[in-house]
Amino acid sequence: MNIRGIPFEEMDSSMRRRAEAAAELSGDMRFIRAIAAAPHMVDFYFGGFYEDVFFGGEVPIITKELVRLRLSNLHGCAF
Repeated sequence: MNIRGIPFEEMDSSMRRRAEAAAELSGDMRFIRAIAAAPHMVDFYFGGFYEDVFFGGEVPIITKELVRLRLSNLHGCAF
């Protein structure tokens, strides 16, 4: 399945900054382009979900990072 993302030129300045940061970090902004069509989901992902899951809870951050690295290796994610 191919999800057509929002072109960089059509993003607002906030979304462009996120896309540029993703491209600088991984060389890939496809995730941001795909989710840019729903800005409320971007806020949820980077604000609520990401903060709560990766920086909250009882599991140590180092364990979460190791799991995240393993998962990214399994499915080929650049992050």
